[in-house]
Amino acid sequence: MIGGQVILRLAPGAIDELAGDRVAALVSATNGKTSTTRLLAESLSQAGPVVAQPTGANMSTGIVMTLSESAPDATVVLEVDEAYLPRTVGQTRPRVLLLGNLSRDQLDRMNEVAMTARSWRRMLQEHPDVTVVANADDPMVEFAATAAGQVVWVAAGQAWTSDSAVCAACGTLLGRGDGTWWCPGCGRRRPDPAWTLAGEEAVGPDGSRYDLSSLQLPGRFNRANATLVLAATDALGLDPRAGLERMARVDSVSGRYGTFRVGDLRIRLFLAKNPAGWSELLDVMPPAPEPVIVTINSDYADGRDPSWLWDVPFEKLAGRTVVATGFRRRDLAVRLTQAGVDHVVIEDPYAPDAPLPPGMRDLPAVNCCATYTAFHHLRTTGEAL
Repeated sequence: MIGGQVILRLAPGAIDELAGDRVAALVSATNGKTSTTRLLAESLSQAGPVVAQPTGANMSTGIVMTLSESAPDATVVLEVDEAYLPRTVGQTRPRVLLLGNLSRDQLDRMNEVAMTARSWRRMLQEHPDVTVVANADDPMVEFAATAAGQVVWVAAGQAWTSDSAVCAACGTLLGRGDGTWWCPGCGRRRPDPAWTLAGEEAVGPDGSRYDLSSLQLPGRFNRANATLVLAATDALGLDPRAGLERMARVDSVSGRYGTFRVGDLRIRLFLAKNPAGWSELLDVMPPAPEPVIVTINSDYADGRDPSWLWDVPFEKLAGRTVVATGFRRRDLAVRLTQAGVDHVVIEDPYAPDAPLPPGMRDLPAVNCCATYTAFHHLRTTGEAL
């Protein structure tokens, strides 16, 4: 975002000035920020034009560019990187802050999870006027959000618990069961939610039920995102049901879940960047024996250290052939071997002479899971279908 760098160099206070009183909500989480922001922007569009980052540029440079290019009377919804959230809250003065989840993410670039949770907690102590919509099922998010002046708790679920095994307040091993969590040491426990994700439905504070099967975005994690968005829509004084109708129109988000032609293949593209995200994403892969492409890079934006591969439950891909590709395809191959997953290692699976599994070229679309740089390369060089 060179343009954003230039703006902030010439006018360090540009975000404050451009934000004014237009920012309805900020969205932050380790996983799902871009999709949740898109869904929230669609939901809020029931009240008029809404602006959000078109490509998920969620640091200061991307934020200032979005604000500078938006109409002065448009409502603004911003995706914000976890580490940038404290400064951005002060700069933009949002009415609502949506907090989805916290887990490990590129440890060679990012803070440890508890450090981020403590940073968020201090932020909310300093900004008691903002309404927080928070995932009650994530103990790290709960630890931060309890410092807020007003919280709408959402039972959005937490499939990945390895990064919140101990209490952020006292260090005691958390107890879990019956869909809840608690700390035997200091007494912290999951708050009673106002909104709940219940299978294919979201349930509101008054018992109203919202059918999430209308969503085109796949997976439990997107139903969780949508439930948080319904709560945020309600907190902003708009109609959640009208918001859901608009969310159901979204079939891809900045290339995520979109279908592309790349070389000799048609692929459906997914982005995953850390163990929590991969764990959820593998659940939406087609059933065996349909093959899957997994692309692992290790550029700066991906994180240089690929050791996180060992925490991803690739065992879920058993019964099909995985095409391992990307800069760290051999690291992936070792992990797949240990997981007992049949695989082939191919440098360029999109080349005409690539030794692909039989029948792969004939599929309507092959599911391709990729880290950041591979995802963006495929999205920008492929032909959208």
